[in-house]
Amino acid sequence: MVQRRPCGIWAYQDEFSNSYYQGSLHSISPLSADFDESFFERIFQSVTKDISMKALLATEQRIPGLGNGVLQDILFNSGIHPKRKKSTLSDFEKAELFHSLKTTLNRMTEKGGRDTEKDLFGQNGRYKTTLSKNTVNQPCPNCGATIVKEAYMGGAVYYCPVCQKL
Repeated sequence: MVQRRPCGIWAYQDEFSNSYYQGSLHSISPLSADFDESFFERIFQSVTKDISMKALLATEQRIPGLGNGVLQDILFNSGIHPKRKKSTLSDFEKAELFHSLKTTLNRMTEKGGRDTEKDLFGQNGRYKTTLSKNTVNQPCPNCGATIVKEAYMGGAVYYCPVCQKL
């Protein structure tokens, strides 16, 4: 039996006054070649507080489209814990994080999104998430430790306690 759900698409000609929408209009897409290491460094420098990587990367639309779900694999691929403070990252770790951000987002895009999300036709994306609701309590693909889920900043973070040390 096929279950049908109502859906719709909104077309809006004017600009939304939403701050997140406005911020994304005036920023550079992380998929763009203009989103380079110097632009990424400017994002780090623009925040004066010593906030966590989750807060830096996935709040206030500093990077358009980068939210909590996408963030998990980016941080995992770079070996950075989501609660790590920005001041604790070395230049090498920032470079690893930048590389992970670019490659992970490109892979997700090429595969039509994450396997935890559906498109307008109800089809899951083909990017198999490493860290998500589907992999919590499973063995880490790198080291075999158990993937952990914790409540943090009004949402959840997933991480490997061995590969992503705090």
